Amino acid sequence: MSVDIRERLRRVLGPTRVVFTDRPLPIDAPETEAPARGPSVEYLVAGEVRSGPLGECFVAERRFSADHVHGGERLGGFAELDERGLACLARQASLDGLDREAVVFLDTETTGLSGGTGTYVFMVGIGFFDSGHFVVRQFFMRHHAEEPAMLAALNADLGRFEAVVTFNGKAFDVPLLRTRFIQSRQRLALAAEPHLDVLHAARRFWRDRLESCSLGTIEAEMLGHRRTRDVPSWMIPELYFRYVRGGDARPMARVFAHNLDDILSLTAVTCRLGRALGRPTPDDDAHDLFAVARTYEDLGLWDDACACYELALEAGRGLPVRPAIAARYAGLCKRSGRSERAVQLWRRLALSGMQACEPYVELAKHYEHRERDYAAAQSVVEQALVVVQLREARRAGGASAERTDLEQRLARLLVKRHRAERRTSA
Repeated sequence: MSVDIRERLRRVLGPTRVVFTDRPLPIDAPETEAPARGPSVEYLVAGEVRSGPLGECFVAERRFSADHVHGGERLGGFAELDERGLACLARQASLDGLDREAVVFLDTETTGLSGGTGTYVFMVGIGFFDSGHFVVRQFFMRHHAEEPAMLAALNADLGRFEAVVTFNGKAFDVPLLRTRFIQSRQRLALAAEPHLDVLHAARRFWRDRLESCSLGTIEAEMLGHRRTRDVPSWMIPELYFRYVRGGDARPMARVFAHNLDDILSLTAVTCRLGRALGRPTPDDDAHDLFAVARTYEDLGLWDDACACYELALEAGRGLPVRPAIAARYAGLCKRSGRSERAVQLWRRLALSGMQACEPYVELAKHYEHRERDYAAAQSVVEQALVVVQLREARRAGGASAERTDLEQRLARLLVKRHRAERRTSA
């Protein structure tokens, strides 16, 4: 600063003390030292740094024998599943010629549980069979700049697989991966179909017996596998943010273990469901047989569904689930032309003392429209009205819509019966 300018400032500021210096002042000096960085992920997790044209990422790998048991299931049991079980998991009528070593099990760890373009996939775990072993490979980006390299390394492995197995992957994992690939200007090499999303089959099997159909609940309650020192899923995004900011990979080692458990449990659940769907036996649980029969029915495999419903009825003797099995089976018999068996089931349901009116209504429809036996239909409707009136008396409520429908049906039947008797007498 020139002497002339300093003199002018002194005149303007007066007696105020102003210190002038030619030395630069420190800018944004930290009040405390930065926290020490912890051990790196390469030191804590067995793996390697993989380099490629788009940069580096970390890849961990574990190998298990095909005889390794997780949650009471041999991992190698997946290779023994028949085509029917796999097709049902894929929600297809048939799935022929699928090479078991061309199937990949996939699970992701993300920075958010709601998805969206702002959510990153920072870890992708895949499992597959290779030469008698089950290999789990985990792709991890140590910071956001490694995302293109991680996706490229993942793509190099995914290109050889013909089918994918996930848990809620159709709604979350795969769409989010596609979004990240698009953001990175790459194309996901994963085959779109067949996609075996076992969440749908798991809900059909266990939603009536479990409070939640999450993978953790299923593996604990149905497979008997208990995780030790596991990281809750809701906590994983925050652990990754802390790792990126501070560099301490010790919490991330637990995330690697969590993802590994997810892949192994996904494989075990797939084996359990695939075996039940492929080869139902009379010794199976009635609830499981009921789920298998409903799956066959939805896929149009009506003959197999009827056979499985019969097994479920036998296995469900004395159980509360048996009326639900009979009602669903009767509906299938009605649609498939097995009217005699449907009538038998409706009669049993009506005589069982159940409070539902559906069996009575279905019997009335059968007698009215198929057999033209209006007297029998009238008798069934009158029985149904007694059931509804008793139920309303217990609840101390007014006439229900169900009662109104039955009264209208009874009035129509009385007219039809009167006309039929007049024609007969004439």
